[in-house]
Amino acid sequence: MGGQRGFTLVEAMVVVSILAVLSAVAIPSYQNYINRSKQTDAAASLMTARLEMEEFFADNGHYAATIQCLPSFASSANASCISNCGACTAATAKPRYYTLSIASTGANYQISATRKIYTWAQTDVVTITGNSENPTVQNTDALKFSVFQYLFN
Repeated sequence: MGGQRGFTLVEAMVVVSILAVLSAVAIPSYQNYINRSKQTDAAASLMTARLEMEEFFADNGHYAATIQCLPSFASSANASCISNCGACTAATAKPRYYTLSIASTGANYQISATRKIYTWAQTDVVTITGNSENPTVQNTDALKFSVFQYLFN
């Protein structure tokens, strides 16, 4: 009964190594999950912008030149944008995580949501056009999280 109680150094090191392996798997998975959920938010914003572009066309006979002309993306500083689209000063809007912009070419348009997630990865770009029903992800590798890049860059 007089023996020592507690953990040996080997037992403690085994537990630490198991936790290290689990976190090496869990952290990238969690980061990728968070990035995909933010990309889903960008896709929802693009769908809203597409709907408002069609409403703008129905009201004015042409598509909006900037994202600030759409009601959901006009800032309070640019309140006159909705009534007078030529008064818009900003060509982009940042509703949450992504920056939205419009490239309008007469009879068609493209709305883009862009976000630079990691310095070592490509910029994440999600687009929708007047001809498409669903947003398209341009750079599928932009969301991938790398533990090596995170630790050493």
